[in-house]
Amino acid sequence: MNTGDASYIKKMNRRILIEETIQNVSLSRSDLARITGLNKATVSTQISDLLNDHIVTEIRERESNTRGRKPILLEINGQAGYSIGIDIDDNSINVIFINLKGNPIKKMQIPVISNNLEQVIDSIIKRLSPSILKHNSMYQPIGLIGIGIGIHGIVNNDDEIIFTPKHNWSNVEITSKLEKAFQTKVFVDNNANLCAFAEQVYDEHIPDLFCVTLYSGIGLGIISKNEIYRGYHGFAGEIGHMIVETDGLHCSCGNKGCWELYASEKALKNRISNSFPTATSCNGFEELLRDHKFDSIIDHYIHYLAAGLNNIINIFNPEELILNGTMIKSGSPITERIHQKLKSKINNYREIRASNIRGNACALGGAVFALKQFFQIDTMNLVPYDYLNSKVLT
Repeated sequence: MNTGDASYIKKMNRRILIEETIQNVSLSRSDLARITGLNKATVSTQISDLLNDHIVTEIRERESNTRGRKPILLEINGQAGYSIGIDIDDNSINVIFINLKGNPIKKMQIPVISNNLEQVIDSIIKRLSPSILKHNSMYQPIGLIGIGIGIHGIVNNDDEIIFTPKHNWSNVEITSKLEKAFQTKVFVDNNANLCAFAEQVYDEHIPDLFCVTLYSGIGLGIISKNEIYRGYHGFAGEIGHMIVETDGLHCSCGNKGCWELYASEKALKNRISNSFPTATSCNGFEELLRDHKFDSIIDHYIHYLAAGLNNIINIFNPEELILNGTMIKSGSPITERIHQKLKSKINNYREIRASNIRGNACALGGAVFALKQFFQIDTMNLVPYDYLNSKVLT
């Protein structure tokens, strides 16, 4: 039997109340007592602490037809603070600010003008400092609570960058310099992990979810039992370096025939430009499917994409596989063509679909991961807020 002292019990009750307040958007003290099973005295004491800490705020219930005094409702205090998510990709850095309710409040892009890591970090500090100063004055009294950064490469469990194939960064850490500059906690993770986390928090809150990112390389983010699965040292999910051709193309990782050399969006675009040098850049698969001159290239791409997905399905038996890229849109006929390729009798999954968050997923995941750490909770469910229609994200 699990036991704990009074301090542990208090932290556990606080966590439960914050999770329920987030998930239910707004509710009364009596609602919290009923949902959680905690007695009203415990709820009252905990809510008093959360009000003093500016984590929750009180509002009057909206107009209704019922008579009598309207109950006081509790919500997360969105105006008290905010977090930041940063996605460092090949050529640009995507940044999203969210408030304590997880609502996106600002989005910005920073160009990557050098592969030198020090210059990239200096650029982030220079560009973000004015916005942070502004938002610290707007979101009071807590201000900035944390920053989550997504790296397109291998990150260990100590937030250290082990290797990035595209920028060639290896065995470096960036948290100390950023924490000193911004006076807040900084978390670093693999971009696919943060994409998967954003998918679970913002779009489909299921305990087990897989997200395959298909941009310049291929990554796999795994949510298992509501936790990001990182493996022994944090290297789990480097599925783009699964070998699909034993004597294939040379990869920057040192191997030959890695999956991302055949099934990433970068690989597809390179193949198109090599075969059709005058072809304009495509916006999506729908555009390519309308022009039959690309048929053989699309068939080649789907063949390798489905082969890799088949391996993932057979190894992990995922409930849901979400494909995140710039070209695969929700409802795309490409997903049906992938399904047709997965004919093995031992394939078992509920759904393969395109991401609804797409290019915003990594930065959103970083921001909301920092928020989760600040709240010290186990799960976050922002699906009821319908934030994906936010104008900030367009």
